[in-house]
Amino acid sequence: MRTTLYLHGFLSHPDSNKGSLLRLAHEKAGIPFEAPELYMSPKEVAELLTKTVCRLGAENVNVVGSSLGGFYAAWLAEHFDINRAVLLNPALGNWGKVDFRPGWMQVSGIDKKMYVCESFMDELNEMLVREVTRPERCLTLLSLKDEVLDPTVTAKMLAKTKIIEIAEGDHRISDFTPYVEPILEFLRS
Repeated sequence: MRTTLYLHGFLSHPDSNKGSLLRLAHEKAGIPFEAPELYMSPKEVAELLTKTVCRLGAENVNVVGSSLGGFYAAWLAEHFDINRAVLLNPALGNWGKVDFRPGWMQVSGIDKKMYVCESFMDELNEMLVREVTRPERCLTLLSLKDEVLDPTVTAKMLAKTKIIEIAEGDHRISDFTPYVEPILEFLRS
C-alpha cells in the first residue's frame, strides 16, 4: 500500500486543517500517512524528501502538497517515479504575496518559528519545476479567489493536469472537507 506524504505550506504545519482532515481520512481508510515538518531551507527540505522517498521506495509514494508544499510536491513528482501528486493551490514560481524576507517568521496557529535564510529564494529558484512532464499523475485543486497566488498563472502552468476549480475558494481552501474523498480516490487510482 502506498504511503501519502502531506507537505504543508509556508508558515503552516502538518496538523493544519487540511493536514488533519487528510490524516483522519487516511487512518479511516487504513492508508499510511506521513506529514513532516518543513521548517527549514528548501535545500534541506529536498534532502529530507529524498531520504523519505528512498526509505519508502518511490513506487510506494503519493504526495499531497499545499502552497509551498505544492511546490515541493511538484519537485518530488518530477525527480522521482512516484505514483500520484495532488497540488493544492501550489506556488510554482508564482510567489504572489508570499514574503520570503530573511529572518524569523511565526508559524500560523502554533507556538513555533521558522528562520528564512538569505539563500531561500535562490534555493527555490534552483528547484523550480517549469513544466509538469507527467500531468496524468497530477491532480490540482485551484481556488479561483486565491488571495495570495494568482490562480490564472497556476492554471496556465498546470493546464495539462486534472484540475478541480474551487469557485469561491481562498488560498487556504478553508472549506476543504468536500475535497478529501476526491483526493483519496485520485490517490487510489
